[in-house]
Amino acid sequence: MKKNKNLITIALLLLLQTTVFAKLFNTDPLISRGVDPHVINLIVTPFNQDVGYKMVTNVDESINGVHTKHTFNLLYDPFKSYGIDIRLQIPKNQVSQYDESDMKEDLDRLMGVQSYLQSERLYDQNSLKYLGKRDGYDVIYFTFKEDAIPRELKYYKNFEGTVYVKDGVLEKIEVVNTKPFYMEGVDVQKYKKVIYFQKPVANEGYLVSKSDINIKGTKQDVPYTSVLHGEVTYYWNESKDIITLENGLNTTHTVNDQAYKTIFVELDRTLPLLGQDARKEGYDLPKAFGISLISMVQQTRFYMTSFVVDGVDISDKFDENSKYENVTMVSMLQFDTWILPFLNLSLFLGGTDTSTDLTLDTNPICTVVGCVGGGEKTFEPFNTNSLLYGVGATLGGGVGNYFTTINFQYITAYTKSADVQTEVTVITPLVGYYFQDYGVRVMVGGMYEDLKEYLDFDLTEAGAPNLKGRVGLTAEKWAGTFGVNYDFTRHWVGNVVLAYGKDFQNASIVANYRW
Repeated sequence: MKKNKNLITIALLLLLQTTVFAKLFNTDPLISRGVDPHVINLIVTPFNQDVGYKMVTNVDESINGVHTKHTFNLLYDPFKSYGIDIRLQIPKNQVSQYDESDMKEDLDRLMGVQSYLQSERLYDQNSLKYLGKRDGYDVIYFTFKEDAIPRELKYYKNFEGTVYVKDGVLEKIEVVNTKPFYMEGVDVQKYKKVIYFQKPVANEGYLVSKSDINIKGTKQDVPYTSVLHGEVTYYWNESKDIITLENGLNTTHTVNDQAYKTIFVELDRTLPLLGQDARKEGYDLPKAFGISLISMVQQTRFYMTSFVVDGVDISDKFDENSKYENVTMVSMLQFDTWILPFLNLSLFLGGTDTSTDLTLDTNPICTVVGCVGGGEKTFEPFNTNSLLYGVGATLGGGVGNYFTTINFQYITAYTKSADVQTEVTVITPLVGYYFQDYGVRVMVGGMYEDLKEYLDFDLTEAGAPNLKGRVGLTAEKWAGTFGVNYDFTRHWVGNVVLAYGKDFQNASIVANYRW
């Protein structure tokens, strides 16, 4: 009897384990119906398919009851040498209705976001839930991962979606907004997007066949509606062969290109080297070339370790607390280029205005009859101007939203009035995180300044004949660093960096334009 009880116990445990594993295996309601849940990404970006296609699009836009109709063709090609390529074909008789530069800017931004979207899972896997049958369809509910949606598409964070599967075949995916939002000048109250699918004959999986978007809201405080319908007319593979679909429809479409003007952004560039390969791996690279205006203020304290005038060492006359402190205003132009996706080289040219306070702490002169002199003496601040020029390099990389950079600068400052030339090496290692929802990168790290250890001076031209010498200097070379970077557009970037250390502190503001 005891053996039978043991057998029953074992059987129950096995049954329980089997039930648990079966439940876990079938947790995903899409996988259990033979649909890869990653297909949900296509509702955000239909450019996430490894096929080229052409979509004919019609838009009916109404502003305060006045209707305007637009027609254009969208060409998507993932097989270009530089990765994703998206082009618009506008009927020549409608070209005057559009601003071509704005359209190129939108295409450039769209392709940049697309590089990121290709490498991310946008839906929240834990949100998948089977809602039951509806009009013969199995309906699966989902929402999006908030930290995966880029700021350009942040309104998707408040979208709810449904997937419709019939007899094991994916038919369509639909999303609607749960909160009002602002998009491209429109205060959107209601938004609904539906994409439909077809299956290719020779391959598994699904291809987007149609897309419908309905928007209702206000624009400039008047009623606004927009109805968009896009239909794919044909697909092609990397060999430029037309892809045949199961239903035999939309297998080819001939277009008279002479009737259209094609709007596109030229991305086939030499620099950065290996940039095309990086884009294909889902990395959105910055523009290759940049020019920056840099404004910085730095306060530095130097302690004097030696004092030689006209070859005579008079260091013993001064206490170790002798110092000079200066406040320097820096204005520079920086020219830079990305040579490799992870390597940037730059040139600097600018000038400084420096105000210096000198404090001498002299030792007393002592004899057998006593000590005289000594003590602290300050002087009136004196001002100098310097010419700055130098070179720099930046190494950078990241995983997900985390990144790290290390910046090297070698800068020469020449002060004509004292005939002084100073070389300074600056190394700034940083780690940071990209807050996508706000488009802000926050960085922390350190700043190393190889501050000069001596200062040569020649005051002959300043009215002191033959007064030349060298002052030995020392100062703490490290400071903690904090920075914030913000991309206003794909061309305009700004950042603020603060450094605080024992003997130097600085703050810099950079405005950068890239092309």
